[in-house]
Amino acid sequence: MSARKSPSTLTVVLLLGMVFGSRWAPTLLAQTPSDTDQSKIMVKDLLLRVHTLENELRDVRQRQEAMINPLPTATFDFVSDQNATTETNGSQAQNQTTDQLRPECGGESCGCHGRCYSCQVPLTEAPCIDCPRVSTLRPFNNLHFFGAMKLDMIFSDPRPLSPGSPFFLSSGSISGRAQNIVSIHARQSTLAAAFTGPQFGGLQSGGTIITLFFNDSVVADQYGILPLQAFGELKNEDWRFAAGLQFDVFSPGIPTVLPFSALAASGNTGNSFRGQLRLERFLRPSNKVQWTIQAAVSDPINSTIDPTFRIREDNGWPNVEARIALGLGGIEGAGLAARRPFELGVSGVVGQLRTTDPVTDTRVVADVWGLSTDFRWKLTDCWGIAGEAFTGQTLGTYNGGILQNINLDTLAGIRSSGGWIETFLYWTPQLHSHLGYGIDDPIDRDIADKPLAFGRTSNSTFFGNLLWDVTQVFRVGFEVTWRDTHYKALPDDEGVAFQTQFQWAF
Repeated sequence: MSARKSPSTLTVVLLLGMVFGSRWAPTLLAQTPSDTDQSKIMVKDLLLRVHTLENELRDVRQRQEAMINPLPTATFDFVSDQNATTETNGSQAQNQTTDQLRPECGGESCGCHGRCYSCQVPLTEAPCIDCPRVSTLRPFNNLHFFGAMKLDMIFSDPRPLSPGSPFFLSSGSISGRAQNIVSIHARQSTLAAAFTGPQFGGLQSGGTIITLFFNDSVVADQYGILPLQAFGELKNEDWRFAAGLQFDVFSPGIPTVLPFSALAASGNTGNSFRGQLRLERFLRPSNKVQWTIQAAVSDPINSTIDPTFRIREDNGWPNVEARIALGLGGIEGAGLAARRPFELGVSGVVGQLRTTDPVTDTRVVADVWGLSTDFRWKLTDCWGIAGEAFTGQTLGTYNGGILQNINLDTLAGIRSSGGWIETFLYWTPQLHSHLGYGIDDPIDRDIADKPLAFGRTSNSTFFGNLLWDVTQVFRVGFEVTWRDTHYKALPDDEGVAFQTQFQWAF
C-alpha cells in the first residue's frame, strides 16, 4: 500500500487513534522488535476498516442525492394512440405505448419501414430506492399511480361551443363580426390509479380510477375535478364482471384526435361515462380468432357533458346496452392496448327519457334506441383504417344528435344518423398521422323551430394531425380541423382551427 494517503483517510485514522488509543496503548508500549510483524498486521487491518467505512459513506451520499433530486418519470403512457385521448376504449379510453409500436430491429428490416428508425431520445432508468413507497391499508392489494400532464393551445377562427374542448360551432354573427378565439389550458391532464387485489374463485380482482381537471360539465370550460372512470372488476381469460363508472358498451370506437371532445356531436356516439353494471364473455375458437360478447345495464342520464341534460329524467328503468365483436389475427400489444389487426363490432342501446312541461303539465316519454357498427383494420405494418356508423333516437346523452335529445316544442325524441372514418399512417414507430372525417345529421323536421332553442341540423368535422412520441414519456401533437355547423333558425358557421398539445406521461 502506498505510504501517501488522502487527507480523508489520515483524518479517519487519527480520529480512530484518539478514540481507541487508550485501549491500544499498553499493547503498543509492550511491543518489542519481535512484535513488528504483528504490528504491521494490526495497521493493515485498521486501514482496511477505514476504506470500508469510506465506501459505505459514499453509498449513503449517493442514495441521499437520488432521493433529493427529481426522479425521471415512469414509462407508462396513459394517453398515447387515442385521446382518452387517444385508436383512450380509454376506457376510454383508450392506449398503445411507444414500446409496443417500436419494432425490434436488431440490424434487420423493420416491417414496412425497411430499416431501423431511432428518432426517439434515449432515456436513463430511474435509480432504485428503498423509499418512498405507496402502501395500501389492506396488505393484499397493489396500487399503481399513473396519468399525464397536458397543455393544449387552440386557435379557432369561428367560435366553438366550448373553446377548450370544441364540440360544434356557435351560431355565426349576423353582422359579420370576427369570432376568433384562443384557449390555452391543462384541463385534459389526468390523474389515475389502478389496483390489483387477490385472486379467488379463478378470478383476478382489481379496479381503476381516472380523473380529469374539467368541471362537472365539460362544456362549461372551467377547471375542476371530473371523474372519468371509477370501477371494480373480477376477470379471467374467459369472463369479466365490472361495476362502477365506465365508458359505454354502445358504440365504443374513438378517433385519434387531440381534443377531449373526440368528434362527439360530430359522428362519434358512445364514449360517454356513466354508472354501469357490465358482464363480458370472451370466446377463442383459435389463437387468431376471438369473439367478445358484452352486456350492461346503465344510468339513463349522463350530465357530465351538457348541463341541460339534467332537466330530463329517467322513466324508472335503466338503459340496456349490448355488443358483439369479432377479432381476427394475432394479438398485438399488451394490457389495455392489446388488439388484433382486424376488429368488427355491432352494438345497440335501448331505454327511455321522461320530460314534463312545467307550464302545461304535459308529460312525454321518449324512447331511446341506437344501433352502431365499429371497425378497425390494420392493412399493413404501418397503415390502416378505422371508423364507426350509427343511427338512432334520443341519443344526446350518448353524444349523438349533436348533443340534442328531444324537440323542445313536442318533447319527442330527435332521430339522427352519422359516423366517422379515419386512416392512420406510421411514418416511423414514433411519428404517426391520422386523417379523418365525422358527421352527425339529425332529421331536420325533428328539430324545434324556436330561434332560442338553438336547434342544430348538421355538424361535420375534417381533421388531420401529426403526433411525435419524442420519448416514452413526452409527446408533441399538431392538429388542424375544419368544422361546419348548421342551425334550424339561426345563421350557420364554419371555419378552421389549429391545436398544439404537449404531453408528459407518468
